[in-house]
Amino acid sequence: MSAKKRPPLPPFTHRTALEKVQAAEDAWNTCDPDRVAQAYSEDSTWRNRDEFFTGREAIRAFLSRKWAVELHYRLKKELWSYTGDRISVRFEYEWQHARTGQWYRTHGNEHWQFDADGYMSRRDMSANDVPISSSDRRLGPSGLPTAPGGTSSSHTAQEPHEPVETRGGRNMK
Repeated sequence: MSAKKRPPLPPFTHRTALEKVQAAEDAWNTCDPDRVAQAYSEDSTWRNRDEFFTGREAIRAFLSRKWAVELHYRLKKELWSYTGDRISVRFEYEWQHARTGQWYRTHGNEHWQFDADGYMSRRDMSANDVPISSSDRRLGPSGLPTAPGGTSSSHTAQEPHEPVETRGGRNMK
């Protein structure tokens, strides 16, 4: 366990799960590997698509490589479900490839597990990249969803449906 706590702590409620999701979205939109890595335990294990690695230093290295290629990165996360020490999210982000200039929208899911001190100890991510034109972008330059007419609208991490606490993969509602 870590010496310092990183609230909110498990077990999660609907409110605290939303807080964790929003904190992750805010941190990732900075594109700062050091800031993002601080949310993970020293021995955090990751699967990111077809890459597997462990530890904060590996996380920092991965994020540095990622954001050297994925320019103008803007992310939106949505709470999908939560239970105890786990949270699942769906996300989409848009980015421009550093070498080709092609814009992409990436759609995916993440499953997170947290230690008792609130650090993410496991992250399992799957995603698909879809080429888009710059005119098809939905996320504005400030990382906020773009409203009709091209203006940014404020938002908080939200869920596409009412998430329910689960046990053993079954809805408790």
